[in-house]
Amino acid sequence: MFIGLLLSGCGTAESGGPKEVDKPVAEEALSAESSGDPLDQIEAAQIDDPAAAAKEMTSLIKTFKDAVESDNKEEAIAQAVRMASIWKSLSTDMPQEQSKRLNQMNADLRGLLEAVHAENWDKAKLVDLDYSLYQGFREVKTVLLLS
Repeated sequence: MFIGLLLSGCGTAESGGPKEVDKPVAEEALSAESSGDPLDQIEAAQIDDPAAAAKEMTSLIKTFKDAVESDNKEEAIAQAVRMASIWKSLSTDMPQEQSKRLNQMNADLRGLLEAVHAENWDKAKLVDLDYSLYQGFREVKTVLLLS
C-alpha cells in the first residue's frame, strides 16, 4: 500500500505528473509546511547540560560548511535542523537586554533553514549564514556563560 501511495505521485513527463522522486524526507516535511516560519516548525531540543549543548552547537556550525561544500544536502539539512533545535532550547535563557543578539541568531537560523531546503543551493549564501551564526553564537555563549 505504501509503495502504491509513493508511486501514485510519480508520473512520466508525458503524463504531466510530478517527476521528482528522490526528495529527502526532512525537505518534504519542511516544504509541506513552508507557509510558516521555518524556525517555528523545529521542536526545541531536550537539554540536560547546556555547556555540552553549546559545544555541540559550535561543532555543528563548524562542520555545516563542509557539508555544504561537499554537496551533502541531506547532512546539511540534518545539521541545520539540529542547530535550530539546540538554539531554541538555549535561547530561552537569553536575558531580555540581549534581544538584538537573539533576533540576529533567529534571523540567521531562519535564513539557513530556508536556504538549505531550497531546490537550488546558493552555497555562498549558506556559507555566509553559517559564518554569521558562528560569530553570533560565539558572542551569545559569553552572555549565557557557556564558553
